Amino acid sequence: MHHGKFTTMREAILAHSGEALASRQAFEALSLYDRGCLIEFLKSLQVLSPQSRSLIVDENGGPKVQSQGPS
Repeated sequence: MHHGKFTTMREAILAHSGEALASRQAFEALSLYDRGCLIEFLKSLQVLSPQSRSLIVDENGGPKVQSQGPS
């Protein structure tokens, strides 16, 4: 993905060998359901901009206030 050759995470994972071979094999050993769950998790990750002042951000990149829950 980082060099533009693959368009999906699944393609990128399955194309790896060399240093990433063990990771690819572990992915291939998962059930189809678990593979899908892993892809959905990866899609939920965010890359923070260098200007970000918070590790938890909203959909606009601003700081996200976490609720404290019941007292």
